[in-house]
Amino acid sequence: MPFCFTAKIRPLGVATRGRLTFISLQSSSEKFQRPCVHLSSLKRFSSTTENNIEKLGDSNTKKKGIADTPLHLPSANHLLKGLDVYEVSADDGHPLSVYGINSTAIDSSSANGDVAPPSLRPILLLHGRTWSSVPVYHLLGGKNGELEGTSDSRSLMEAFYSAGLQPYCMDFRGFGGTPMDDTFGVLPSRCVKDVECVLDFISSRHATACNDENDTSLLSSATISPSSGLSPLPALLGWSQGALIAQLMAQKRPDMISKLILYGSIYDPTASYKRSPLYSNQTDTDNEATVYKKKKNTFNEAIEDFTVEGSIPPEPAKLFANAALLADPFKAEWKFLNQFNNIDPARVHVPTLVVAGDQDPYAPLRDQAHLFSNLGRGVDRTWSIIADADHAVHLLDGRRRFVNICCSFVENSKKGESEGTPCYI
Repeated sequence: MPFCFTAKIRPLGVATRGRLTFISLQSSSEKFQRPCVHLSSLKRFSSTTENNIEKLGDSNTKKKGIADTPLHLPSANHLLKGLDVYEVSADDGHPLSVYGINSTAIDSSSANGDVAPPSLRPILLLHGRTWSSVPVYHLLGGKNGELEGTSDSRSLMEAFYSAGLQPYCMDFRGFGGTPMDDTFGVLPSRCVKDVECVLDFISSRHATACNDENDTSLLSSATISPSSGLSPLPALLGWSQGALIAQLMAQKRPDMISKLILYGSIYDPTASYKRSPLYSNQTDTDNEATVYKKKKNTFNEAIEDFTVEGSIPPEPAKLFANAALLADPFKAEWKFLNQFNNIDPARVHVPTLVVAGDQDPYAPLRDQAHLFSNLGRGVDRTWSIIADADHAVHLLDGRRRFVNICCSFVENSKKGESEGTPCYI
């Protein structure tokens, strides 16, 4: 008599911790069960595949917020002065900290039924491998410089706003104001998904402003597109390893961004990251959380990006290191770097600026040339090299050149953008 399997097969790598499970065999007249011993009953294994690690993060039972991060501590919360702090939910419900500057006018006008103020072009900034966006993009901002005996703000958020943009930045999981999830790691693919959620949040806020300015109250954010000429789509800037995340985002969802800035990108056309092992032996522990050991960040690591003599005085470099260690006292571990193997400049089809310092040790000119030369055709692209600068151009004494280059690129309409009348002033 023929039989057919009707039970659902357990996904590969999901441990059963030694339990016996059953596969149901069904015929037209009877059912019976045959015991099936899984591999995990012989020896415990834990799946380390990327999908299962992401599902582990999705299964958080206790959601944390900025109150559970170092930035909430009395010793560090002064770093948030001058910033509007938002908590955006990711697609799995995890809280993401997003920071704006002078951005609450849209919220207050919408709540009061007033007409929103003229909308500036929004831009989202992504931090790099080690440090939160708060010290990276808001150093000595919010009059924090006065507390340190200097009025010299090195906040890129403030500089962009003064230049006519509406900047936002965010923290990836495990950095600054965004708590780590249960994966205990930073996954590139998860970062891209989180960036999508934040871009959607920004676009929705600015779509409201566009509608009010143009008296198009019947329009919803879903109907606003680049072709309508009312696009609230943000520009996207990624620095260092954050530039790789920004590029993956542009490859995946070019419809969500208006411009792309790859700043100090660590793109390497010869790099090929190894895949992680499929399984890891968990015989010594029952809980991955007990395996996860925090590693402290160090002062020397915080100042290692400053390499060009005379480009930044010792005091602001020291203040950056102190702020960085307050925001991120422990390392956030990046996992599954093989996901960066999907980087392909030819798949970028949005207007793109490639910008770096001429002495950036992490972004050598030959790699920047390869990146720029192989960007997708059909949209404008710009390559800018800033003299006498290293990896952290935006924090150096000559940072005004960087600000001008980025703002000029974002504000200028070029081929590949909407031809209609923009919403922005």
